[in-house]
Amino acid sequence: MFKRTLCGIVLAFWALPACAQLQEEVYVHGVLPTENVTSLEFRPRFKAKDDSRNETMATLEIKPTFKLNRHWKFGAEIPLSRYSKGDISEKGLGDIMTSFIYTDYSPEKVFSYGAGAEIVWPTASHDSLGDGKIVLEPEVFLVWQLTPWFFMETEYRHIFSVAGQSDREDINESRYRMIFGFMFPDEWYFEFDPRYTVDYQNPGEAELIGEFELGTMVNVGSSIYLRGGWHLAGNKYSQDWELMLGFKILYL
Repeated sequence: MFKRTLCGIVLAFWALPACAQLQEEVYVHGVLPTENVTSLEFRPRFKAKDDSRNETMATLEIKPTFKLNRHWKFGAEIPLSRYSKGDISEKGLGDIMTSFIYTDYSPEKVFSYGAGAEIVWPTASHDSLGDGKIVLEPEVFLVWQLTPWFFMETEYRHIFSVAGQSDREDINESRYRMIFGFMFPDEWYFEFDPRYTVDYQNPGEAELIGEFELGTMVNVGSSIYLRGGWHLAGNKYSQDWELMLGFKILYL
């Protein structure tokens, strides 16, 4: 039964893009943060929050993104999670995120930019699966396309809670992020993504996390990627490490 289901999923990912809006000279679409396409992602991920205490989080994220017009897109992330710590285990729905993003992009531009906001809703079925707060995450970012195969992105995001359970900790953070992206002629790409977070709710705490992403186009309308991240420095610990496998269908 499991093998038949797995084969069905693989065939669906291969066949769906055939019905999509195909384009000539497709070049790893959806990698540049300012590109604006409709897509659907499935992202199984495993996060070791604290290796020393065997505290982990396994999640399947479903992420639809809708192109509204040339500049605007709407997205959501729906997480189905399982939290484990020692003998404790809880599973269910996590906090759902919605987003509106404005982008200014064309392949001919050297500089492009975007701005928007994400809203995290306290929909988790257990306390361990979410923050218990409505969290706003406004952001701005700038992309510099240095060559057809290399780009850099800088991003600033402020993360703060505005309402929710009074017994849960408030959130007030700033996040600074860089992305170095390499897009190769054979439709493979690689990104290195360091991000630095400053926690104002707990003064003096900060964290540097390094992430990478390696992916490729499966065909003209779908891609697959592997993403990993590690705690590099700082006295704030959101995770020790994590791994994620992503499947993306484009131009739905």
